[in-house]
Parts: sequence; structure tokens; C-alpha cells
Amino acid sequence: MHDLIVRNARLSDGLGSPLVEGDLAVQDGRVAVVGNVEGEATRTIDADGCVLAPGVIDIHTHYDAQLTWDKTASPSGALGVTTVVIGNCGFGVAPAPKNQRDSIVANLAEVEGMSLESLKAGMDDNYESFGEYLELLRRKGVYPNVACLASHTVMRTAVMGDEGSERPSTPVELEAMVGLLREAMDAGAIGLASSSNENHRGAGGIPIASRLATDEEFRTLAKVLREYDHGIFMATFGERHSIPFLEELCKLSGRPGFYAPHFHFTHQPDRASDIMNMAEDARRRGVPVYTQGSCQPLSLTSTLDKAYILKAMHPWPSTEDHTELRRIFTNPAFRDAFRETLKKPDSQHVFKGRWDWVPIAVVGLEKNEDLVGRTIAEIAEDREQDPLDTFLEIGLEEDFATKFTFFILNMDEDGVANLISNDGTLISLSDAGAHNALLCDAGYAMHLLGHWVRDKGLFDLPTAIRKVTSDPAEVYGIIDRGRLTPGAWADMILFDPDIIEITKLSRHFDLPAGGERLLRSAPGLRGTWVNGSQIFDGDKYLEVAAPGHVLTKFDGSLPRLGMDRAMAAE
Repeated sequence: MHDLIVRNARLSDGLGSPLVEGDLAVQDGRVAVVGNVEGEATRTIDADGCVLAPGVIDIHTHYDAQLTWDKTASPSGALGVTTVVIGNCGFGVAPAPKNQRDSIVANLAEVEGMSLESLKAGMDDNYESFGEYLELLRRKGVYPNVACLASHTVMRTAVMGDEGSERPSTPVELEAMVGLLREAMDAGAIGLASSSNENHRGAGGIPIASRLATDEEFRTLAKVLREYDHGIFMATFGERHSIPFLEELCKLSGRPGFYAPHFHFTHQPDRASDIMNMAEDARRRGVPVYTQGSCQPLSLTSTLDKAYILKAMHPWPSTEDHTELRRIFTNPAFRDAFRETLKKPDSQHVFKGRWDWVPIAVVGLEKNEDLVGRTIAEIAEDREQDPLDTFLEIGLEEDFATKFTFFILNMDEDGVANLISNDGTLISLSDAGAHNALLCDAGYAMHLLGHWVRDKGLFDLPTAIRKVTSDPAEVYGIIDRGRLTPGAWADMILFDPDIIEITKLSRHFDLPAGGERLLRSAPGLRGTWVNGSQIFDGDKYLEVAAPGHVLTKFDGSLPRLGMDRAMAAE
């Protein structure tokens, strides 16, 4: 008698093998039998020819705060994700000494586009150390499996306070950070994450603390990883650092390194391929350097007062006070100055003035309903206006209620295809849990299976499944997951490959304190299971005992993914 049998499925092992028709049995949370399953089970499901595959492993999420009030990590489970990695970019919530907690949370809210009101209303802060935070998650329960990175910026703030965003560390302060990193690794951190990206700003527009770290501080922290039998280094870089520095850190740590974000830039068509080739060159030299790339266009949806991507551009104001913004935005001098900024290409700015990539998503006035779906460039042409004037005037007319979608990166599908076809590019970058009112990219794997497999034919289905399941499990050392083979944990999704896709964004106000977020769903996804327990039935989350594991043990074997091909090319 098994706990669960799924019959009449097209089975994917997650390793890239051809699909096979058959059954799968689960016992005690693990895959027991694959193929022809005899006997009965407590529960039997007829897959009716749908594909049963491993659950998606999302290596780039920001659920650190949300998991303290939402054990489901919504919406990831409803989009096929069964394991999440948090603490990315060095932004997390632990360790959090009481005297630094407010700064840590305020910086997280700003840099990851979260509602500070929602965080204050929803977060359970009954912890201080990294280990206590993991224990809090265990005690509260989680639906997905959760692995947590040690967060450089948080450790810096814990040691240095607000001065962590103002200056380099002293030797004594750096030694204290080393101690916190060891504590995190001892408690079960999957590795270390950091950022030197110039667009990463904390509360009040200050640089996020890790941006003030010297290269020697990065090197010192990387060396700590060499003391452990597992671990990875996740680095969000901008102009200051690139693949060569990450390769150096990998050599110092002896562990795999992951560069992010790896997008295709239309205005710099060679940038993505150059990064990809540098990473492949490192693997050719035997150094496990990978990138985190996206398979979907990057877009941010926001109102005029919360235009996240414009705040980094001079002289766009950081205030969100409507009276002050109205004064600024109606000032011709401001408009002329911002137009000058748009005329001067800056690699640090992700918005390049492509008003033809800025459609209106939501309007506040009924008379403007006909503007929904139209781009600012189209509307400006009709009105015989400069697009910036049109953009500002619509937002002001609607008293900041208009929601504009900025499509900014990964807009060239040929460039994206080249990027994600490389085995050294880990398809991810969902940012799930962050930028809630701006985007919802947690369904990237469903987009991969629908758009890139069925519609574009870039991959066959087994390959695409492998790239979001066993590939991330291998390079991150996540044990017995990302595959459906006997003995592996039964993290699974059931989906119809002829239907699977992600929907357009829908608007919700269901975060703590009525906070807003944008969500997508995945038509064709019939169910999600974590450790053999179904958490999503294709329509809604199920009320079950939280089945996820807080992961603290990892495989320290160095990955071979993308290494053999690179070294053979040499």
C-alpha cells in the first residue's frame, strides 16, 4: 500500500531523458516506484496523459520576510515551484539584532520594492540570529522547501549599523562579519550572497551596504566558504565587477559562483553573450562559474509616484509625496533636465527612453479606458506631444492612479534564445516575493514550457524540464531533488503541455495591511506536490500540514554541468 499513485502519466525524470508513459508511486514523501506500479494507494490520481515532472527549483527568490507570515510562499507553488532559495543579492532578514532590525527591514523594503507597511504589519520577528530565523521557519512550517543564503548586506548592517552604507569596514568589523558568516554556514546556509550593483539602493536612496565593501572584503568572505564541505557564492554585479572577479572569488572559495542578473540588453546587444562566453571560458579552465538568466521579458508595472526604475535617474525625485511630486512634475525645468538624462546613454540605467515599450496597464478614470494597452509613444504621437510630457500628464490627470508597464530587458527573443540555450545559464531570476506591485515573474518555468518549448521549439520538453529542475539542484548541491527517480523526494508537478502558459497580470490587495501585489496564474498546471503532499490542485492552495523542508544539508561535490562541454572545446 503506497501513500500516492499517479497513473497514466507521461513521466519526466528531470534529467533530460525522453518521456515515458507509466505510473509513479510515492511512499513516505519519496518516489518509491517509477514505471508499472502494482498494488493500491491511500490516494490514486489519474493523470490522463498529462506530464508528471519534478517541481521547479527557483534559485532566485526574496521570500525571506513573506515566509514569516505566509507559509505557502504564494504565488510560487501555484506556478509549479517546489523549492525556493532565499537571501539572494545579499538582501535578507537575518541576523537581525534588535538595535538594527528597523534598518534591515527598511533597506529590504526599498531595494526589493516591498511595502514597508506590509512588512511591519506581517513579519514575525521573533528571532535574532540566522539559526533562530531558520528555526522560526521550521516552527511555523513552509509549503515549499526552503534554502537560505547568508546575506552580506544584512551581516554588514548587523555589525556596522547605518555606517555599513557609508564606508569600508575596519579589520575588527570585518572579523565580526566573518564570525556571522560562519554562524550562518554552521546553521545550514546554502552559501553566501552579495551585491555591488550600482542600482541597488536602501532606505532614503543610500547605497545598499555591500556596495561599500572593498574587493578585499569580498575576498575575505569568499575564503570562509573554503572551510565548509558545501556552499555557493551568489553575486549580483553591475559595472564595478564582472565574471573575472567572480572567477577569482570562486578560486578563493573553492565553490561554484553565480553571476546575476544575466539579461539581454537591446541597446548593448553583445553584453549578454560576452558575459556568457566569459563564464564558459572560466568553466573551460575548470572553475565552476555560472550565470542566472531569464527566459521572459523583464517588465515593471508601477504608478508615477512609485516609478522604481526611474528613481535611479537624475533628477527623478525619491519622494512619494503627491503634493511635492505634482510641483516637481509640472515644472518645465524638471522635464527638460530629465529629457537630457534620457539623451545620454548610461549603462547603469535600465530605462532607455523606449516609450514604445511603456504601455498603460491600468487607468483610474473611466474616460481613459481606451488608453489601456496603448503605449506612451502611440498616445504621444496622437496628441502631437513629447512622450515624457504625455507620460507625466496622464499620471497627474489621474492623480497617480495610472499603472504603467515598463518593458526594459530581454525584449529581443533571438538574443534571449542564445542566452538560455547555454547550459551555464541557470534559468531563473524570478525575484519572487519582491517588487510585488511591480511584477510577477514567478511563473518563468511555465513560460519556458509553453512559449519556448511548445510555441517556439527552442527546446524539447525533457531538456526544458531539466534546465529548471535537476540543473539547479546539481549546481546548488540540493540533495535528492529536481528528479523523479526512486529514492528522490517526491517534489512534482502535473501539467498539460498543450495548454501550459502564464496569464497576464492581475491586481490584488491581499498583503498585510492591504498591500498591493500583481499575480499571474498558470493554465494547464493541474497540481503541485512537495515531499509527496499536494499543495496546489490547479485552482487553489490546499489546507494541509506544511510539507516543505528547511534545507540545511547540501552536496558539496563540484558540479559538472556545462564543464565537460567547455573543457572539451578547449
